[in-house]
Formats: sequence, structure tokens, C-alpha cells
Amino acid sequence: MNHESTSPLHGIRVIDLSTVVAGPYGAEMLGELGAEVIRIEPVAAASVPAPKPDAPISEAEGFHWALQRNKRSICIDLKQVDGRQLFLDLVRKSDIVWENFRPGVTERLGIDYPRLQPVNPGIIVCSISGFGQSDASGPWSRVGAYDITVQALSGVMSITGSGAPDAEPCRWGVPIGDIVGSLYGVTGVLAALEERARTGVGQQVDIALLDAQLALNSYRVPQVFGANMAFAPASPRRGGAGTVPYGPFRCGDGEWLSLAPSSNFWRAFCAAIGQPALADDARFCTIAERQRNQPALDALLEEVMLSRPAAEWEALFIAAKIPVGRVLDIQGAFAHPQAQARGMQVELTNRTGRRAPAAGSPLRFEGEPARAQRAPSLSGLDTSDVLSDVLNLTPDRIADLQARGVIGVRAS
Repeated sequence: MNHESTSPLHGIRVIDLSTVVAGPYGAEMLGELGAEVIRIEPVAAASVPAPKPDAPISEAEGFHWALQRNKRSICIDLKQVDGRQLFLDLVRKSDIVWENFRPGVTERLGIDYPRLQPVNPGIIVCSISGFGQSDASGPWSRVGAYDITVQALSGVMSITGSGAPDAEPCRWGVPIGDIVGSLYGVTGVLAALEERARTGVGQQVDIALLDAQLALNSYRVPQVFGANMAFAPASPRRGGAGTVPYGPFRCGDGEWLSLAPSSNFWRAFCAAIGQPALADDARFCTIAERQRNQPALDALLEEVMLSRPAAEWEALFIAAKIPVGRVLDIQGAFAHPQAQARGMQVELTNRTGRRAPAAGSPLRFEGEPARAQRAPSLSGLDTSDVLSDVLNLTPDRIADLQARGVIGVRAS
């Protein structure tokens, strides 16, 4: 059986207009699920020289290799009448348009949802922006947004960091505002596809990055507004439900080990560290007492954890069925035997022979092998093939459009 034909989104075509992280992350995920994703780029991108096959991956190219996988690339000038018509012709034969322009841009280009819907009543448009698509979305609807501004506005930066007095607010180490917006976008279009299957009608999915980040506050919201609790950056050694001990402790080899012995593991934890009497110590026998006496408990554990290297402690706690994990850097994380067993590091090779490692897909389906990842396509490399295969344009027509600057075609 053709493996691609078993993919959940096989037969779904996505037109991807998105840039940076907030859009491309989700469009790439749709490609992982088997959709045909056609990425539209400016005409000039087709003439940018390709790096040599043996050139190292630059910091900027990391975005390309991570976010533009599983897509074909075509270059169209959407500001030209003929370019816009090509786009509309593609929409007519597609299922999803995915974009993260600032609100108002698609309207100026003449490709906003009200003008796409008559072309294809079943089209689903996912629009990702900072604050919403229309003026009715609120006073900031036309304000541009970056991940870090969304993190700041959402409240998440006020509770993230070291917990030290006067420490500056801290963002996530990855652009979580952009990423979670894309994840909600994927969820939205999958739901819209299901509704279209019942009604035959598409719709616009309006994703605001601030909304998505606010939603990530999750249980903190009822705690703040329902229980009148206040939060600052949490102690790195206290869990969300007040678990103590919790978090990183330095071990004898200088590495850090993150502990999470909640109440049901407390007695086993004390036995594992060779301190069984701690389980019944009046200062630590309940979670309330451990919270009250956390400085004393932390000081005791700091000394105990220094008696063994991190890997030895980790193995000991795992044998005792106590949640634990060493604090790894990214290289160490992907070298971990669990990540290796799940195939979470893949190597991609593009058509020029250039290679780069990337994170694999976390999506698994019972009874099916992990789906192969396709390396990012060079800008404009697929222009001729897509226009020929999808729109049935002749070579002469493609050559004419290229000569007039309507499309960009990269030589293969």
C-alpha cells in the first residue's frame, strides 16, 4: 500500500502564505499529516543563490529547515493582476489557505476571505494575527505583534523566571506564543474540515496569538480570579500544586537533576536517598509541613544529592518508580535513548544534496510507521511543476509568465 495514501490528510491541499514562525510551524504540521502544502513566496526569492551542499547551516537557516519541511515552493507576484489570478485559480482547487499577514494586508491584495469564498465556497482560511482579524476584535486589532510582546501581554512573563527578588521578566527559550498560535490554528482547520464534510461550506478560522497565549495560563486563571491568588515567578523548587521538593538539584558531578516526588512518592523517595526516617519527620511528613519547612528540606537534599553523580541518582530513582530527569542541553536531549527510540531526530537532504538534522514529528498513529520528513524546497524550485500539475499550464504559458515577472522559477 502507498504509505502517503494512508496519511490522515492525504488529498487535502494547503496554500501557505505565512512567514517567520507563527504561520509556517502549523503549515508544516499539516504537511506532516499528509496534506499537500504549496508555499507561496515572492518572485525575487527564486533568484537567491542556493548555498553550497557542504555549507554549514546558519542560525537564520535553522528557521527554514525546521519550519518549511513537507512543502513545495512556488514564487508568485500577488500584486500583479495575473499573479493574483494564478492564486485564485489555485484556491479554486485547494482546501485551505493559511496566512499570518497583519490584518488588512489580504484585503489590500484582494485575496481576503470574502473574495476567496465565492471562488471556492468550501475554502477554509486560517488567519493568524497578533490580536484578531477585524476592528471588532478590539482596540489592538491593527497593532503588529511579535512573540515576545504577546508573552509579555499575556501575563506569562510575570510568572516565568528564577523567582529571585528583582529578577527581570523572563521569556520562554522558544517562541511559545508563535508556536501555540500555530497549534490552535491546526486544531481550528481540522475542526473546520470536519464541519465542511457535513455542510459543504468552508469558513475563516481567526487565531489571535494573544488569545492562544492567554489560554495557556490554564489553571492559573481560576486561581487568580476565583481564589483571589497572586503569582510571581515561581520558585524553581516548588511545583504548580505546591509540591515540595520539586525541581533541580546539583549532583556530585556538577550536573543537575530535576526531582518531582509528589506526596504519593514521598516515602519511596526518602528510602531511595537512604533517609527513610525523613518520611515520618514531623517537619516533612505532610505536604503542608514540607512547604512550611522547605528551606530546611532543600538544604538537606542539596547535601544528599552531592553524594552521587546525576546519572547514578537518575537510575536509582527510576528503579524506585519516582519521576526524575536530568537537565539536558538540546544535544543531550536528542541523544537520550528515549528520544532515539522514538526517532525524534531526523536528517533531511534536499535536492542539492545539502543535509541538516531536524526534530522529528511527535505524531504517531497506531499500526503505521513514522512518516518520512521531506527537506525544505528551495524557493521557486516547484513553480513550474505546480502550475503544470495543478493548473494545467503549458510550458509556453509558464515561460510567458516568468518573462513578465509574474512568477519566479528556479532552475533545477
